[in-house]
Amino acid sequence: MLIPLGTDRARKRRPHATGAIIILNMVVYLIALALDAAGQTEIRDFMYGMAADREALDHHAYWTLLTYQFAHDPDGIFHLATNMIFLWIFGSALEDRLGHINFTLFYLMGGVVAGLVQLMTSSAGTIGASGSVFAVTGGFIVLFPRTRIKILFFFLLIGVYMIPSLWFVGFYIAMDFIGVFQGNSQVAHFAHLGGLLFGFLLALLLIATKIIKSDEYDLLYLIRQSRKRRIYRQVIKEAETSQQISAEAGHTIPVINTRDQEPEEMKARNEILQFMRQKEYANAMRRYLEAKHEFPLLELPENSQLEIANRLQAEGDRESAAAAYLQFLESHPTSRQIPEVKLLLSTLLIRSLDRAEEAQRLLEEALPELRDQRHLDLANRLLEQIKNKGDSTT
Repeated sequence: MLIPLGTDRARKRRPHATGAIIILNMVVYLIALALDAAGQTEIRDFMYGMAADREALDHHAYWTLLTYQFAHDPDGIFHLATNMIFLWIFGSALEDRLGHINFTLFYLMGGVVAGLVQLMTSSAGTIGASGSVFAVTGGFIVLFPRTRIKILFFFLLIGVYMIPSLWFVGFYIAMDFIGVFQGNSQVAHFAHLGGLLFGFLLALLLIATKIIKSDEYDLLYLIRQSRKRRIYRQVIKEAETSQQISAEAGHTIPVINTRDQEPEEMKARNEILQFMRQKEYANAMRRYLEAKHEFPLLELPENSQLEIANRLQAEGDRESAAAAYLQFLESHPTSRQIPEVKLLLSTLLIRSLDRAEEAQRLLEEALPELRDQRHLDLANRLLEQIKNKGDSTT
């Protein structure tokens, strides 16, 4: 079994809405237990009185599509506990990106859609936050597909591991499909799958329509990057072929620049480079940050990208500096400066941004490639610092 414990993504705001939803679910369960202990109503009757079912909808009790999300298995707290753990891990990250009110609406809408999907496939009453949590998980995958999840794994052995979030979510999707084909009626598999699909599509729609700005961490950015690389490889291949033909013919054909097809982005890029050539670094940084909001895929030449990142860090804009270093790693993967940039970025993530797990991965990648003994010593000290911090919070 895989239980999530956390992610390698640092939050910028406190997850008040996620915490409030978790507390509300717990309060509902405690009220049910108290009423059952007092002999006023059985816990099973209380929980299934909040259930969403076809009969309730036939009598226009549409509010049950909301109330069922806060009712859980009356025979034990495992159902409630697992849902709340998943909600905290994925919900707190999603709330950080959407904001408190938008996240709450996203969560409740996901639960409503999940409940309707389940009722289309089953006549039994449905309770539980699983559909809402899976909707949140679907949104998480769109906005943070490269995030890694810290999991507690136990089957024959027990251990804590870091795995890609896509692997983790994929495992539970597979379990639901297996449950559907096995006909396990005790679990609302269609609610899980319906909620996940809704959350995935809604989050994708939000960034595609720019209601939420795309950034270098989301799925749309990765798709665009992949498409851009494919076009780039195709253009380079065609250019090489054209150059070969023209060389045989005794003349030269200029290589096409793919960014000629994006004049506004190219204009912004040229403005940044012009400021840098004139050593107007403050203006270069300002224009770079403006352009990144408008063109998340904006890339600069190797040395210019690194210069911008270094100056943003020197100015104290840690978040922007980290994003610029990450852009360097992605845009220039063959650079000889990659190990040193990973070390520099790791130092920033650990000492200023509290993103130790992300830094650990970068340090482990950089360590075999570092040649300078001072850099090796620093990398080992940082890894030891991460380890000691982890031990102190165990």
